[in-house]
Amino acid sequence: MASNWRDLLPHYVAMFLFYVVGIVLAYGLTGESNFWISIGIAAVVALGYPPLARRLGIAPGSWSR
Repeated sequence: MASNWRDLLPHYVAMFLFYVVGIVLAYGLTGESNFWISIGIAAVVALGYPPLARRLGIAPGSWSR
């Protein structure tokens, strides 16, 4: 279990950083902070990062198909 967390932690950090960058970009483009925009960005990151990581060959073993 501990080794699984060591494999996943860098990916969770990367997903969080993508989310924060997405929020900053959305705020910069729209000039407002909106709950639904932040939910949309979180959904895009959560659903888009794992397939992207698999395609790049950097996904942990637990994300394999």
